[in-house]
Amino acid sequence: MSQQSRILAGVFCSGMAAALIAMAALQLPSWLQQRKMVSESPPVVQTAEPEQTPEPQVTAAPTVQPAVTPEPRDFTALLERNPEVIGWIKIDDTDVDLPVMQREGDNSYYLKHDLDGNWDDLGLPYLDYECDIQQSRHLILYGHNMGVGDTVRFSSLQNYRKPEYYQEHPVIELDSLNGGQYYKIVAVYAITTRESDGDVFHFNQYVNLDDATEQTFLDEVAKRAFYTTGDYAHADERLLTLCTCTYEMSDARLLIMARPLRDGETLTADEVTVNPDPLLPARWPARA
Repeated sequence: MSQQSRILAGVFCSGMAAALIAMAALQLPSWLQQRKMVSESPPVVQTAEPEQTPEPQVTAAPTVQPAVTPEPRDFTALLERNPEVIGWIKIDDTDVDLPVMQREGDNSYYLKHDLDGNWDDLGLPYLDYECDIQQSRHLILYGHNMGVGDTVRFSSLQNYRKPEYYQEHPVIELDSLNGGQYYKIVAVYAITTRESDGDVFHFNQYVNLDDATEQTFLDEVAKRAFYTTGDYAHADERLLTLCTCTYEMSDARLLIMARPLRDGETLTADEVTVNPDPLLPARWPARA
């Protein structure tokens, strides 16, 4: 390269360097301003994600179990012996474990006859002839009490005078030819059957009931009850009454009233409410 060329190249390089320096000087204030803005910018705040509101939980209504029922009985053999068999009654841990009879138009025959029609002072439990075991709102069964301390037929029912006995035997099982049902005892009361007393309560006239008549009947029973249990009975429920003699006075009867086991109920005893002043027959002995 000639001397002149080297001089020109040096001049060119010097010019370029000067130009770059000038351009840097022009860009410096802008760069410094940008740096200042970055350094003074507020910090980024990390915000939490908004909490999701949980969907309300829909609580399913508790399932109420249908009332339990007894195992079906086979009445074939009994009906072959006597077609007037209409059912079976049982109270656990008692001698009440017997066929139930019914004779058309006759409320006395099975007081003194057995299953085969033979004379028998013990008789058998029987349904009032005015009752229909399938249809009637109030079923009334009669049976003998053979005396204090006895247990045959309906004799053990006399023990229901004491709430403690109810608490051990709160349920009656009644089976018919079309199936069975458990009944919870809700009241125990006593009446006279002697018309001359003037205060007979004709409980057995309450058979085919509407709701209003049944409520009247329930109110009358509650006034006479030695005690009631649970929430008693509702005026639209079927009723079952067991009737037997009681020996505090002559011509007296003890009655055990029950209603069907409800859905969701157990077979255990309910709370007892003692009546401090039951309405008793006028002849009822004091302190009996």
